[in-house]
Amino acid sequence: MAGGKGERFWPLSTKKVPKPFVKLIGNRSMIQMTVDRAMGFVTADHLFVVLGEEHAAVAREQLPQLAAHQFIVEPAGRDTAPCIGFAAVHLRRRDREAVMVVLPADHYVPDVHSFAETMSAAIACARKGDYLVTAGIWPTRPETGYGYIHSTERATEMDESCYRVNRFVEKPDEARAGRYLSEGGYYWNSGIFVWRAEVVLRAMELHMPELRARLEGIEEALGVGDAGKVKDLFEGFQRISIDYGLMEKADNVLMMRAGFAWDDVGTWSSLRRTMVLDINGNYVSGRPVCVDTTDCVICGEDVKLGVVGVSNLVVVASKEGVLVCDLRRDQDTRQIARMFEDEDAEDQRL
Repeated sequence: MAGGKGERFWPLSTKKVPKPFVKLIGNRSMIQMTVDRAMGFVTADHLFVVLGEEHAAVAREQLPQLAAHQFIVEPAGRDTAPCIGFAAVHLRRRDREAVMVVLPADHYVPDVHSFAETMSAAIACARKGDYLVTAGIWPTRPETGYGYIHSTERATEMDESCYRVNRFVEKPDEARAGRYLSEGGYYWNSGIFVWRAEVVLRAMELHMPELRARLEGIEEALGVGDAGKVKDLFEGFQRISIDYGLMEKADNVLMMRAGFAWDDVGTWSSLRRTMVLDINGNYVSGRPVCVDTTDCVICGEDVKLGVVGVSNLVVVASKEGVLVCDLRRDQDTRQIARMFEDEDAEDQRL
């Protein structure tokens, strides 16, 4: 899944080139690294990217190993449940027994080998029955920015890392996150899913009947090549996440305990916990010049950037703009991105 706007990584991430296509970490974009990981357990011809039309060109440029039919273009952005349902319809048309591994294109997973092992085990579980399988991440801190999965009972008929899911838990406050950590049995919800396409579509029919009915119409329209009807039906989808629409309601959910380190790289500050820092605690990208600067995120893309005598800041400069932000307020970067987007839209109307 390579959707979204990536507003919290403005000005490197923009509406035209959002977070999945940006080189936030090293010299590969997030989607390129996701494809690299996936090729640890599937071949390139079994990879599909779901994205918007406005990002198709940059995706094809960054992923030349994929053929044109491997890019599934959404007519509109409608959150993860319609996205996944749309992909399931496409894949089931190709293979009635298709197993889907659903990967967000903007996660950071440094241990590719362990990732492939966990995904292979999850695929084996999905093939054994009508299960919706997700990956749970062992929490290392009382994180308030992630949802959680509560799971304590092993699924004894499955792999030893496979557990039954008791419930999904919304993002907690700091006190509750601390209790989850001390009590145990709580895992970060990674947003990674594995299931047979047929199984997830049947689950949608049970728990999201309106969405499933539209998907049936889309499947019929795809069969006769009616792109206009596909677009009309898709644009009528309610915006809803797969967690809220399906996973929180289903009773056939299993969780694989992930054997890999993971981060969703959701904000600028997340780069400081995932990446190597300099001797002053800074994450530095590009070639900025830093003097008496500590505990910052400093990124200069194709511009000369100098930073002097500051701490706990995000400083990012690119051809799209300049951001200076308190490290503790980096969640609010999306407000800046939206204000500039509104301003640009107003300029176009004048």
